[in-house]
Amino acid sequence: MSEADDKEDQKTTLAKEIMDENELTGKPTLNKLLEIIDQVGYSKELVLHNYHQYKQKENYANEVMNELELKGKATRIKIMRIIDLVGRDKKKIRTSFLRSTITSRIEHE
Repeated sequence: MSEADDKEDQKTTLAKEIMDENELTGKPTLNKLLEIIDQVGYSKELVLHNYHQYKQKENYANEVMNELELKGKATRIKIMRIIDLVGRDKKKIRTSFLRSTITSRIEHE
């Protein structure tokens, strides 16, 4: 077994262990945990902390989407990126989202 395979097995084992301890399920959750492990390393506490921050941001994005009557995974991802850029001010998020969805340029005379 190569060193790369060993590291992948170690990451997957850690992610599955975290999922079992916290009663998390699903392939998307596993993929997100693996992504976080790539970013922060093999510290269980850091992985859990970053995952909880991600879930808080996702829940806030869902809340904003409900208020704006928006649906869809791609829209949620876009809102989450906007939250990273402008913070948690709903007015700024709404403005940034509307600006990002303008289909044509405004032409001035």
